[in-house]
Amino acid sequence: MKFDFDTLVNRESIGNMKYIVSADQIKDKGVISYAGAEMDFKTAPVIISTLKNRCENGLFGFTLADDKYIDSIIWWMKHMRQWSVKKDHIVPTYGTIHSVATAIRGFTEAGQGVIVQPPVYGRYQQAVNRLNRSIVYNPLIYNEGRYIIDFENLEEVMSRPENKLLILCNPHNPVGKVWNVRELEKIAALAKKYDVLVFADEIFAEVVFNGHYTPPYCLIEGAEENCIVATALGKTFNLTGFNNANVMIPNSRIRDKFIQQRNADHFGSIDPMVHAAISSAYSQEGINWVKEMLQYLQKNLEYISNFFEQHLPKVKVIEPEGTFTLWMDWNDMGFTRKELDEFLINEAFLELDAGENYGLEGTGFTRMNIASPFDEIVHSLELLKNAHIKRMDS
Repeated sequence: MKFDFDTLVNRESIGNMKYIVSADQIKDKGVISYAGAEMDFKTAPVIISTLKNRCENGLFGFTLADDKYIDSIIWWMKHMRQWSVKKDHIVPTYGTIHSVATAIRGFTEAGQGVIVQPPVYGRYQQAVNRLNRSIVYNPLIYNEGRYIIDFENLEEVMSRPENKLLILCNPHNPVGKVWNVRELEKIAALAKKYDVLVFADEIFAEVVFNGHYTPPYCLIEGAEENCIVATALGKTFNLTGFNNANVMIPNSRIRDKFIQQRNADHFGSIDPMVHAAISSAYSQEGINWVKEMLQYLQKNLEYISNFFEQHLPKVKVIEPEGTFTLWMDWNDMGFTRKELDEFLINEAFLELDAGENYGLEGTGFTRMNIASPFDEIVHSLELLKNAHIKRMDS
């Protein structure tokens, strides 16, 4: 491979949140945490090189989304997602959840409902609660290791006039499902029927496996006039600490209202390092890195799946269609929630995200970051195997 995904990135003494919040048992054991959706290897060399050059230039003044910035986004969406984005549809923001909050403020009022589809990324609900709106659940249906949308329930909650916004996660975090065109068309039809604005979080869009493709929600029939679509560097290039997203809003009325609210929330210029990252990542060299990264993740995924099938077959590994997080069902292992946590951390030294972080539907599940060096994963799963054997023998 041309790029290095085997070297573990250094998290110590740089204020890295993932390292700071990791359990002491994990740090003391000298193993890595698999919690958090953040890669454990470096970002693309083309980004690092460009950031170095920007630093050496020495100017860190107010920075705008100029033609270079916008043209890079347009080029990337065309070449990676077969999506011809119009220049004036692109709206820079300070991040995906910042954009969610902007949409909530701009298009709902206190007490009105925001629909989410649990088990789902918990910060959606955090934003809803902080802004004094009501969270409304359209739980996914889980059946034999697969997730589908409960469209009957979705129509019921959308039909309520107080529910104004749906947050759609595609690819879905944490279950790894990529919603296809037919499913998205059903959502768009319901949203149009009941005048519900759809905020489509597509920040994992480029991280897909086995021929899957994330359809841009903007291109779905019936969706264009009633949506906000979030794209970002953060997940694809391991730049989650860069507070930036670029939302696409085809409808001028919605776009103007979103921009008005964004600016009212004290949006100013973009970070000069974000400008450098966008203009370098969204390039052919960036595509080359992503393609190799996905091949590497596929190897990790196959190893992990085979490991559980061989050594802990009662744990159901939900095969991901997208994202680099792996959703696992431990319910057949016979653990209580507390027992599972204690086994994983204190006996197996395996730190994963607890499924309850994504709603009650995640009880008995865990989420594992698989964007880690292969040898680290092998070592950690060996510790898990030994802990399981020891528990079975006791």
